[in-house]
Formats: sequence, C-alpha cells, structure tokens
Amino acid sequence: MSEAATPPKLLGSTTWRLAVTLALTQIITLALGLGIMHALTRQTLESDARIAAEVANGDLREQWRTGGNAALTRAIEDRLRASEDRHFVVLLRNADGKALAGNLAGWPAAPGPPLRWTIGQLTRSGADRAQTTGFLIQPLPDGQSLLTGEVMQDQEQLTQASEQSFAYAMLAELVIAALASWLILRVLERRIDHFSRAARDIASGRLNTRIALKTDGDAFDRLGIAINAMVERIEALVGELRAVTDSMAHDLRSPVARIRSSLERSLEVVSDPSARGALADAIDETDGLQRLLDTALEISRSEAGIGRSQFAAFDLTAMMRDLAEVYGPLAEDEGFEITVSAPATLPVVAHRELLFRAISNLIDNALKYAAGGSVIGLGLVLAGAGGVVLTVSDNGPGIPPADREEAVRRFGRLDPARTRSGAGLGMALVGTIASLHGGTMELGEASPRGLAVKLALPIGAAA
Repeated sequence: MSEAATPPKLLGSTTWRLAVTLALTQIITLALGLGIMHALTRQTLESDARIAAEVANGDLREQWRTGGNAALTRAIEDRLRASEDRHFVVLLRNADGKALAGNLAGWPAAPGPPLRWTIGQLTRSGADRAQTTGFLIQPLPDGQSLLTGEVMQDQEQLTQASEQSFAYAMLAELVIAALASWLILRVLERRIDHFSRAARDIASGRLNTRIALKTDGDAFDRLGIAINAMVERIEALVGELRAVTDSMAHDLRSPVARIRSSLERSLEVVSDPSARGALADAIDETDGLQRLLDTALEISRSEAGIGRSQFAAFDLTAMMRDLAEVYGPLAEDEGFEITVSAPATLPVVAHRELLFRAISNLIDNALKYAAGGSVIGLGLVLAGAGGVVLTVSDNGPGIPPADREEAVRRFGRLDPARTRSGAGLGMALVGTIASLHGGTMELGEASPRGLAVKLALPIGAAA
C-alpha cells in the first residue's frame, strides 16, 4: 500500500535548500561586488598618490640638477607654501641624517629600497600622531636623500566609508534576500503542494483528478500537462479493465447461482451418502466462488470511489465491540479470545458497512492463519488531528517481512500449494477500503509476536 502522507518538512527540503542557495548567491554576489569596487577605488587613489609623489620627485630632482642644494631647498619651501595639495609630504636630509627641508618630523623607521613605493606611518611637523603615508626615496649625490609622498587620508576615509557602506548594504541585502527567499519558497511550496494533493487523490483511486494549469507555460505547467496526459491514459486503461472485471464478475454470478440451485435440488433427491457428500462439497465450492465474485466486485467499486456518498457518522468503538461480540463464539471454538482496546466512544464519519467488512476480513484471517495463537486484539487510538489508527493483531506465527508485499497483493497467496481455502482477495479488499477512506494499510509485527495490521484512517471525529 502507499505510504501515508507526511507533513512537509520545511528545513532540509529541496525547496528550502534552493531558496537558501539563492539568498546566499545574492549575498555573496553583493559582497564580492562591493569588495571589488572598494579594492579598485583604493587602488586608483593609491595609484594617483604614487604618481603625484613621482611627479614631485622628478620636479625637485630637476631643481637640484640645475641649482644644487640651495635651489632644491627653495623649491621645497616654495612648494610647501604654495601647494594646494595638503596631503603632500617631503623631506630632504644630508648624509648625516639631518633634515635640511621638508614637513616631516622624522625619517621613516623602515624606508624601504630606493625609488620603491612604500606605505608606512609618518608624522608631519606639528602633528601629534602619525598618519598612513605613501612615499618613495630618491638618493642624491653626497649621501643626501629626498623623500616625496602623499598622506593616504583619502584612502583611510574611503576605508571607513566602505566599511560602513558594506555593513549597511549587507544588512539591507540580508533583509531583501530573506524576503525574496521566503517568497520563492512560498511559490514553490504552493505549486508542489498542488501537485502532491493531486497525486494523493490519484493514488487513492480518484483517477478523474487533474492538475489545474496556469497560462504562463512554465516548467510546472509542462509537467502538469504531461502528468494529466498520463493520468488520462491510466484512467482509460483502468476503466477498461474495471469494465471487463465487473462484467465478468457480474455475468458469472447468475450462472454460479443457477449451478448452486441445481446442486441443492440434486441434494434433495439423492440418497446415496457418497453422492450427497460430493454434492455438499460442490455447493461449498460454489459458495466460495460466489464470495470471490462478490469480493472482486467490492474491490472494483471501492477503487472506483463508489461508496463515498454513503459516508455517515457512527460510533467506531461500538462497531468494534459489536464485531468482538459477533465473532466471540467462533473465536472460542478456535481457541482464541477477542479483546478490544478503544476509547469509550469514538464518533467518526466513514462507510460503516465497508469498515465492518474490512475488520471482519482481518478477524477471519487471524482465525484461519494465526495457528498456535490464543488472542486476537482489536485496537483503536486517535492519531493526531482528525485521524484514527485501527489495529487487528494476533499472537500467531505472523508474516515474515519479505512476504508482506505478496500478502497484500490481489490474489496473492502465501501458501503456494493453495491447500487452504481463500482466493487471496481479503487483504486486497482491506487495503482498498482503507484507500477509499483516504488512509493506508500497514502490516507489522505484534508484541511480543504475531501479526499486526494497522489501518491509518484520516476519517476524523464527527462533531
């Protein structure tokens, strides 16, 4: 039988992982874009500062070549007085390390190789703290050195602004990504739930169910079209099969009834004991054939959904106790005791006659096949909102797990030699009745041993 529908698990589901993946993709893309933009902007500002320092170095070195130290010193002082670049730094020192001109309080502790762009912490004259500065050093004859550079204040401001912008942008992106993921998740879950409900209806025998399609022609619509076409084909094939099965079963009932009537008339006029015994056996076999035909028709009607209109409110506990009372004497003759474990009352809405038939079949099977057992238990418990679990168990030999699928198959027999009576339709009928009620049948092990047949039925409690 099909498994019971389980409530969807949001976390860990495919749609949840897809939504999270999309959100993470958005966040990573934004972070990568902001990081690249920040790096390129910083690189551009640093390149501008290096170019400015190189240009200043070239200009001052030209002054030195044309006028010596005096011209170089005047050029430095003029540049500091007239320069509109407030971030410009310069320092000229002699071979002894004495500052000759410039606006730095001291020489870098780690100056780096000559003419190599270096970034370090330098303090300008009159300043109370060091600043991040990019500089390069030009060696001059007689051991003198010329340092030109730019204070990286714009880069520091950019870093702070970028960090703030990054934090605000990431916070906004988290909110947007979460909202977008939730919307995507809702849309996907709603469409998938629509397919799931239709699939459950189809699996329960409602082959006239179709998936409603939209007009946008997306992947879900294409999938729905394919599923609808498949179900239409299945419905046609099953309809033809049911028609043939019903016709055969219906057409055979009258000949079987006539055969039984003829056998009964013959039994009345025959006096030979052996002949009477043979006729009685033939009548029993005819009755078995009649029951087989009735069961086949009942299965076909249940699979077709016939009977849902006869759902009504009744007390399921009272019905279970009635069954125990009806089968009590027969069970005692077979060495069994029938027990009932159920609430005092349990009003439900279901097909009483079919459920009575299903439980009767299970009790009959237990009496027939639970050899060596002594107890047949009828259990009834509430299962969540609007559901009940009905159990028929015994303490006989049970059914091995490997044989349970065969036991519920139509015309399935666990006795290959077919030495026992029965057509193998009892369990199939029970499963079909469970499906008619939107539930499932499951074969398991009873405690401490034996077989437990559970019917999980979402038939609810009647108001």
